[in-house]
Amino acid sequence: MMRKQVSFALVAALWSSAAVFGQAQNTLSAADRAQGWQLLFDGTTLAGWHVSAPPQGGGRTGPPPAPSPGQVGTPKPCAGAAAASAPDVPPGGSHWEVVDGVLTACGAPTGYLTSDRSFKNFVLSIEFRCGAETNSGVFVRSPRESGGYEVQIWRQQPAGYNTGAIVGTAKTAREYAFKADQWNRYQITADGDHLVVELNGETTLDIHDATFAEGHLRLQYQQFPIAFRNIRIRALP
Repeated sequence: MMRKQVSFALVAALWSSAAVFGQAQNTLSAADRAQGWQLLFDGTTLAGWHVSAPPQGGGRTGPPPAPSPGQVGTPKPCAGAAAASAPDVPPGGSHWEVVDGVLTACGAPTGYLTSDRSFKNFVLSIEFRCGAETNSGVFVRSPRESGGYEVQIWRQQPAGYNTGAIVGTAKTAREYAFKADQWNRYQITADGDHLVVELNGETTLDIHDATFAEGHLRLQYQQFPIAFRNIRIRALP
């Protein structure tokens, strides 16, 4: 009898957790809204985002270098009609789509998805999932849709700007690893010249830099599949 009670309790707990997680994905609670959080990805469409062609220069973090031979991997096939895709892809632009509430890049070529809006001072929270060898990044304060601060997603970047670093600006003091093939969360704070990066609740960088004061968000699709969800932002004074 005790075993059955434990089993029922376990099932109930798992069901309750699943329900909570299901409600939380790409949504905001009343408490979130009261704190000033805004949802940037609705889990269904690419409203508020557009594909930008690869930048031709334009700052410290210009177009990403070509992957080394043997590191390109296999691009994720596009879902086609089964997915909501980005309209009006410019020549040379990458392909992005929404499948089962997840924002992902697919096919070729690689490139960027850029926010329609520009942001200055904020806290950005974003979840990502990728393989161990993925090369990607989250750009903030990207003026004219190029440059900006690239918060790295890459286990071993050749110049040493590994996961949790800001490329060309600051390296981490030690290695920080994301969980391969699981959901990870970046929280990026930009408040004046104060920049803080947190990976899964752990601070990887806390620096001051005034190179970029305002700009767009950009999601990078560079090497191997990458997926994003629960993208939200809270403006700071």
